[in-house]
Amino acid sequence: MPVWLISWIVFCAVGVAFPAILLLLAWRRGAAVNALTLIPLIATIVLALSMNHNVRCVLIGADYTRRLYATILAFAALTLTNAAFATIRKSWAVAVASGLLSLAWLFVGVVNSVV
Repeated sequence: MPVWLISWIVFCAVGVAFPAILLLLAWRRGAAVNALTLIPLIATIVLALSMNHNVRCVLIGADYTRRLYATILAFAALTLTNAAFATIRKSWAVAVASGLLSLAWLFVGVVNSVV
């Protein structure tokens, strides 16, 4: 199996699927849909949709543009800040999901810088 396929599968599992499952568990346990759960939910949806190249150009920007890197940095910073607030409020599922999403967005930034 090619290395890029393995890394893509791991990214999808750790960066998209696991945070989505954690957010669904937090929502199911009775957490109200507020900014604490809405921010990582939007970040997950945009991250999943941006895996398609044509959709990525529309949502977060074309290759090697300032808009692309600004959007990636904004989502990474927003989810990292959300992880800190969720930790303070002891919403552990949202905190872990936000932390993983922040790392996933930073990974997207690294991949877009190198490739």
